[in-house]
Amino acid sequence: MKRVHHIFVTGVIAALLVSQARASTPAQHYFLQTGADLEQVCANPVDARNIQPTERERLLVCGSYIQGYLSHYALVRGELANAPFCLPQTGVSGEQIRVLLVTLLQRKPQIRDLPASVDLATSIAWAYGCSGAASTSAQGGTPKPAAQ
Repeated sequence: MKRVHHIFVTGVIAALLVSQARASTPAQHYFLQTGADLEQVCANPVDARNIQPTERERLLVCGSYIQGYLSHYALVRGELANAPFCLPQTGVSGEQIRVLLVTLLQRKPQIRDLPASVDLATSIAWAYGCSGAASTSAQGGTPKPAAQ
């Protein structure tokens, strides 16, 4: 029952974050069913120095999805028999995770049809595998993906 409560609370938080990000322009809809959908929402902006409002909204949806996923993981990780990944003690940013996801989906296009949450978990495990937690850089930057 405790786990169901955690999942429900995390789902409500993620829904609120996504709906808040979408409130500015209700005409744009994002469907985050597959990795391809998530890749499209999380793609790099055309011009990082001059991000347009539609791109800002798209990236907010991406960030909300990532934060919701990581919040859910934080709630249930103690109940998991085997952790799917081991984040560094110093933490990671949503931007680091976004870059990992986009990189994985560009390198492995065959997994784009998997559920978005599976592709996100795979990208995190790819860089932060528990057996190779030393794959992160000393400066705390984006880790180098583990050997494929």
